[in-house]
Amino acid sequence: MPPLGVAVGWPTQFTRTLEPRQKEIMQRIETRVDVSGAVGTGETLHCAATVIVPDQLRADGATVVLGFPGGGYNRRYYDLQISGHNHYSQAEHHVRHGFVFVACDHVGVGDSDVPVNALDYAAVARANNATATAILDQLRAGSLAPGLAPQVVSAAIGIGQSFGGFLLTIGQGNNPVFDAVAMLGWSGLGTVAPWPADTDLESMLSLDAGNGLAHPMRAAFHLSDVPDDIVAADMTKRPGTVGSAAVWSTANSPGGPALADDRHPLLPGVVAAEAARIAVPVLIVSGETDVISDIHAEPSAYRGTRDVTAWLMADMAHMHNFASSRTLLWQKLEHWYEGVVVRPA
Repeated sequence: MPPLGVAVGWPTQFTRTLEPRQKEIMQRIETRVDVSGAVGTGETLHCAATVIVPDQLRADGATVVLGFPGGGYNRRYYDLQISGHNHYSQAEHHVRHGFVFVACDHVGVGDSDVPVNALDYAAVARANNATATAILDQLRAGSLAPGLAPQVVSAAIGIGQSFGGFLLTIGQGNNPVFDAVAMLGWSGLGTVAPWPADTDLESMLSLDAGNGLAHPMRAAFHLSDVPDDIVAADMTKRPGTVGSAAVWSTANSPGGPALADDRHPLLPGVVAAEAARIAVPVLIVSGETDVISDIHAEPSAYRGTRDVTAWLMADMAHMHNFASSRTLLWQKLEHWYEGVVVRPA
């Protein structure tokens, strides 16, 4: 018998089309949050975020979705604008349906400051929490941008893709900020390396193991439905880095080069303690090809919550927002968000 509240399946029969609640006009607000105190290394550090707000918010308050990207990606992963291709922005999709979306850069990533002083994963997670808290407070106070009135926040939902899920687990387990969390392509039990077992990581970073369309991680990251030009842009890595030249990519993993921590995201049980402490609703999403070895076992990692759901998505690999089935995922996510608002933690 599956654990309480678990729904596991291939959601290919989900056909309801969500009609836009608002016009497609939306406001993008670029902001930087001082996270120096949260990081706690004595260094002045800021995290960058893009807040996207619909022209009219819902009368029952704003559901705010805050997205944290994976390793090698910056906040633009959630707001993909790809030349020659349309409808790749998860943020725009949600905002057109009345949600506020906040795309966040980890410290050391994208437009955030890159630390010089040593820090650990807990510090990076604290910085993410501080970014989320500051932006939520500014939305409530009406101080985020000129002309943006104070908002009633009905729910704050954190979503983390891959490495972002790792840090979201640490942050929510240690210091709860969100009313619900979604782990997208991240395992609370043990994440599987997205490259062949015989591939040396150093060789991969130096590109000796392949690059572009021949990159060893291509099969895990993108199925054959993803256009070759997008795959090439995403998987043509810069030597010695985890990133490509694409605008959604970044050279550093979260925390940057100064990151010093003796635990590794790919070790089994690396976030077992934090995952077990999460008490809010949890959603786990895996593509049919992904880094989660057993989606049916995943809910067991989150024993502190009575509301845990697992989805196995057909026609999707690890980088969900590039897949042709991405819109189906976003639609399902919106129904899950609604459930959080109706029945808050």
